[in-house]
Amino acid sequence: MKLRNRGAALILAMLVAALAATVAVALASEQQRWFADVSNRRDQVQAQSLALAGVQWARQILNDDARSATLDYLGEPWAYPLPPTPIANGAIEGRIEDAQGRFNLNNLALDSPAGTSERLRLANLFSAKGVDPKILDAIADWIDADSAARANGAEDEFYAQRAPTAIAANAPLVRVAEFTSVRGASAKAWAALAADVAALPAGTTLNINTASADVIAAAIPDLVGDKLASFVAERARKPFTTMAELRERLPRDAKLSEGATFGFASSYFLVSVRSRQGDAVAQARALLKREGGEWPIVLWQTLE
Repeated sequence: MKLRNRGAALILAMLVAALAATVAVALASEQQRWFADVSNRRDQVQAQSLALAGVQWARQILNDDARSATLDYLGEPWAYPLPPTPIANGAIEGRIEDAQGRFNLNNLALDSPAGTSERLRLANLFSAKGVDPKILDAIADWIDADSAARANGAEDEFYAQRAPTAIAANAPLVRVAEFTSVRGASAKAWAALAADVAALPAGTTLNINTASADVIAAAIPDLVGDKLASFVAERARKPFTTMAELRERLPRDAKLSEGATFGFASSYFLVSVRSRQGDAVAQARALLKREGGEWPIVLWQTLE
């Protein structure tokens, strides 16, 4: 009997020991997972902080530039991207782009020669990118304040029939991604146009000194092939300063459309920053407005 009791006690002790070991392993595993979660969260927070710091870096560069220059062109320090730069346990990279080097979609709602000129320019760009220019009517209806639909446009009546139902914004675009909500737009069209369009206050001019070759070709259709390449090379040699100088330095058989205007300095800039801490990656994007010698204002900002 005593032996039987001793055997039972031994088995019970072994079971308790096994249970204790299992609990210890489980606790250790949970602790390791907790430490990993804390570490990942810490890296994510640090990566996001770095990305936001990159936006502040851009504000400083643009503020310094405003104090020393009256023109904005691609040979200035702000226009050179920050390459991937190693930092403790990670890296950071970023770039500043002139938002006024893109076509401003909000100019479509202008009821003026400048608005007509912008529509022609955008029609050229859309056609060159394989996007139906008829979408321009829908964008203009989305932006303007009235409820009268253009020939190829759409107002509340059209959007109310969608699922889910919606209404036209009847207000300027805040971000160009709103383009995808417009009648006739598609992800393919957006991908083709995203690098060449912006959403800025109506009336903001296109900076000829920072526009891409595709944007220049749409704005000045007479510049094609070697003429376009020569124009871009000439711009790099000496940025343009006035409309009179631009007309004078254009190739002999290249003309500006009626009502066409260009800018030579800019107030709006797009900033993109990517940072990494450990395995965590963060991306920040922002639209900055620079006016006079004031510290640039953040008009919108995203953090992912």
